[in-house]
Amino acid sequence: MKAFYKSTVGEIAGCCGGEIISGSGSVRIASISTDSRDLGADSLFIPLIGEKFDGHDFIKGLAEDGEIKSFLTMRDGFGGIADSAGIAAVRCDDTLKALGRIASSHRNSFDIPVIGITGTNGKTTTKELLHFMLSLKYRVHKNEKNYNNEIGVPFSLLGLERSHQMAVIEMGMNHSGELERLSVMSRPGMALITNVGEGHLEFLGSVENVALAKSEIMHGMEKGSMAVINRDTEYFELLKSRAVQMGLSVKTFGLSTGADVRPADFELRVDGIGMDIGGSGMSVPLYGLHNVYNVTAAFAAASEYGISAADVAGEIGGFVNVGGRSQILDRGYMVINDTYNANPLSVRYALISARDIFPGRRKIAVLSDMKELGESSEIFHEDTGREVADNGFDMLLTCGDMSDALARGAVKSGMKNENVIRFRDKGEMKSYLVKLVRDGDVVLVKGSRSTGMEDIVKVLAG
Repeated sequence: MKAFYKSTVGEIAGCCGGEIISGSGSVRIASISTDSRDLGADSLFIPLIGEKFDGHDFIKGLAEDGEIKSFLTMRDGFGGIADSAGIAAVRCDDTLKALGRIASSHRNSFDIPVIGITGTNGKTTTKELLHFMLSLKYRVHKNEKNYNNEIGVPFSLLGLERSHQMAVIEMGMNHSGELERLSVMSRPGMALITNVGEGHLEFLGSVENVALAKSEIMHGMEKGSMAVINRDTEYFELLKSRAVQMGLSVKTFGLSTGADVRPADFELRVDGIGMDIGGSGMSVPLYGLHNVYNVTAAFAAASEYGISAADVAGEIGGFVNVGGRSQILDRGYMVINDTYNANPLSVRYALISARDIFPGRRKIAVLSDMKELGESSEIFHEDTGREVADNGFDMLLTCGDMSDALARGAVKSGMKNENVIRFRDKGEMKSYLVKLVRDGDVVLVKGSRSTGMEDIVKVLAG
């Protein structure tokens, strides 16, 4: 990743607690990059270390070719390379942590509201909605795409400019401790938790631990700040108690009567959602029940900054979401492209939405594996298979390691054996689907990101 960022090597060393081992602290930089293939002018290169790569391997070539002005290193032996190339080098303890410290220093130079968003589902769409609403009155910064991890969030913060009046920062995690680091780095004045569900259980072990990990977004907040929490989510009381313990005020959203902000009424339609919220009716070009929650969450947060329901209602028809999230493709048959990611909660919302929006039509669920569910993965997939049948789907097509569990659940819940079809791979599934689908059908396609189920959508859309 890359950010345009003007500073000096001396300032960078001071931010990250590093030591200049070559060159002068007065050397000026104009950009920061962690990608050797995407370097800006006068670039500071930060070599990160992953499971399959080490950015330090690229330093010598970049230095000799004159492509960088300076670099960080957490390994010995690079001072000579910098000396030979006539560039600056800074030795630090950990390059990823150094990136976070530089971003934190930059964020701390701004006295503007920062809103942090996390949750098992809906983070990116809610971020986009909140940015849209706040932008009706303010100049608002946000993460690009879903750059929400320990690399993406620092680069999002480095993108803050003096013209920005607010920032909306999405924060993701799959291990305990990650959100705490991102929160301390970002110092949000408001935290929005979209929901808690069965996600990243491979690393966290239980849904309660997921809730505890999500609550870490509050750790970088000052007392008196606000937590906006889904009233209907699992472990709401745990999240609320954590917020109160930290001296935060709590505002809730949801569909239940106990929520502080909820729609008076809503309607799910093929082309979007009709909602009455805050006394204003609005038509939102988003599909599905989950997006009723996302819109409500965004409005609950935006209303704290003077955005009215009337403001939103007048403009929300122009909202455009990022790709792969509940997109509807009409080819005579309807394809629900929900391939961006999958976990039990998001699949549940997708099934309920299709059931309610398309009554009377033949509905086909095309599902692949939900990843990172740990030891309970087979149980969760079987439960999801049950929900396919319970929500009135006529057929289930599966591929992946968990195909048997999905199929078993559907059959146990009453779906006929001949309507549950398991495939060895996506190629076999594509061939079958092209012959199967007919006008009037509704086809829901969903699976975790790594399963590449968008390949199925491309065939159906073509």
